[in-house]
Amino acid sequence: NFRPPSWPPPPDWPPILNADGKPACLYRDPIWPPDVWAGTPCKLNFGDGRKSRGSARIDPANAELLRQCTTWFMYGPRGCRTAGSLKYKFWSIKPLFAICSQEGILASDLMRFDLVIEKVAQALAKSRFDHVLSYLHDILDASELLGFCLLNQEGLARLAKLRPEHEKEQTPYIPPRIWTYQLKRLRECLQDYTEHQNH
Repeated sequence: NFRPPSWPPPPDWPPILNADGKPACLYRDPIWPPDVWAGTPCKLNFGDGRKSRGSARIDPANAELLRQCTTWFMYGPRGCRTAGSLKYKFWSIKPLFAICSQEGILASDLMRFDLVIEKVAQALAKSRFDHVLSYLHDILDASELLGFCLLNQEGLARLAKLRPEHEKEQTPYIPPRIWTYQLKRLRECLQDYTEHQNH
């Protein structure tokens, strides 16, 4: 599918086609399966279908906004080239919609609720926080075409101030297999040196 026929896409438009060119899902479906592209199990659950274990519940209005953002990630300028990058973007921003649903507000009104922005900041994965800010900037840049934005410049600045401390740690650990290999190579090197030192 090259692009949606209208914006927002019609409910019966298929955003993902399988290898035979047949719809793998419809836009209105609560779950989309980009695994037909990935070749590995991969599902995007918008949270407005049947409740499944471990999946956040999202009300229909917020799930619709999440669908539009996801479609934009797929078919907008600089769209995702792989199912993996689409999945990463989707799961990175989904907590924002889940929190808005819990708080009874529409995600497109988030910029008016400072306390909810704080809850969103706490719900976002620390390792993905900067990526989410980048995606929200992209959505703001496309707001004229999308017809909404999630956070304006002021809201983005507020969210950025709430960035949690996230230090990447490198564990000082060498797996036994690699350690054994290194010792073996060192021993061989010393043996070669000893054998050839008098030549």
